[in-house]
Amino acid sequence: MSLNRLMKAIVASALVAPSIYAATSLTLDNFKSGHYQVSLTSSQDIHFAPLAPGSPLGPARETVFAIGSSPYGQRSTLDIGKGICIVDGGFGVVPGVQIYYGYVNETTPAPLGLDLSAYSGFQLTFAGIATQVVLGVEIAVWTHSGGVYGAQVFLPPTPNVTSVQIPFSSFAPSALDPSDIDTIGIVTWGGGTYSYGITSFDAVQ
Repeated sequence: MSLNRLMKAIVASALVAPSIYAATSLTLDNFKSGHYQVSLTSSQDIHFAPLAPGSPLGPARETVFAIGSSPYGQRSTLDIGKGICIVDGGFGVVPGVQIYYGYVNETTPAPLGLDLSAYSGFQLTFAGIATQVVLGVEIAVWTHSGGVYGAQVFLPPTPNVTSVQIPFSSFAPSALDPSDIDTIGIVTWGGGTYSYGITSFDAVQ
């Protein structure tokens, strides 16, 4: 189910240049609720963590954490809570992370009914990115009308706090209508062996 959503998102994606951006914002997820930690040497883990009551992103955060086998038996860790989402890949491991909002569990959708028409785009803030090569990040959006939209950024390694804006106008196959959003996904890939931390997911004006 999650992999199908990922494939739809990739098909609907577009390339967006990263930028540093400061603006009035609505915090969608500050990663302070729904604490969850998992460490894997292979395969994948799917988990639904409860979000704070009244969260604009619904009742739960779904995470899909997948890694390939490591020739050295190294572990990769996903740790969400305390105001940060940290992904730490072990040596020689390239983990993949998918985060979805708009579901209660694997079989029960919970459409967000989210109206972000007062804003112009999404923003992800990273505490830092440690990668061998660029890190791919995609935001995918499913609207109530049935449309599927996606936009990508490719981020270089940096030790600095970095906020990356993804305007609604950059989504494909056409500019995103943010007035009635049912589901949102955040997907990361590539980067070689890597670690990074996301501190905030926002809508910005």
